[in-house]
Amino acid sequence: MVVLRESFLESDIDWITEACQDPDIQRWTLVPRPYTRDHARHFVEHPESEYWRWIVEQDDTGTPVGVVSIHAVNENGDAEVGYWVAPWGRGMRVMAAALLRVMDAAATDPSIRALTARIAECNTASRRVAQRAGFVEMTRIESGCRDGDEPADALLYRRPLPG
Repeated sequence: MVVLRESFLESDIDWITEACQDPDIQRWTLVPRPYTRDHARHFVEHPESEYWRWIVEQDDTGTPVGVVSIHAVNENGDAEVGYWVAPWGRGMRVMAAALLRVMDAAATDPSIRALTARIAECNTASRRVAQRAGFVEMTRIESGCRDGDEPADALLYRRPLPG
């Protein structure tokens, strides 16, 4: 269903720029607003901005449809993930499948014991993605996310690595 690609290419700049014009991506993520081609170029050229990151592609066409990242790993081994899906990739359940692939990759890193996702309580689509990938709601974090320009309460989801 999906392939994760670790290498970011110059050709990714254009589709990332286009995807990040989407009101939902701008609403729920921390991408700069307005989002420019220079922002996409910086993201593509600077992998050190994330602990680990991947392009999510449809396996049958190779079409890029999103990005998933591990932002950081805390001292307990919890690795916080973030993700977004471009408008043309929505409704295909690609991100839940991508998160399962991220679980497999994370299992190769001895410092990671679990994946976590901090999701705005009102972001029902992203919450469904995490639940489909086997994440379990753990706690509520007051003002832990944003909803556009406003702080929003977040729910912390967690999924331990197998083994």
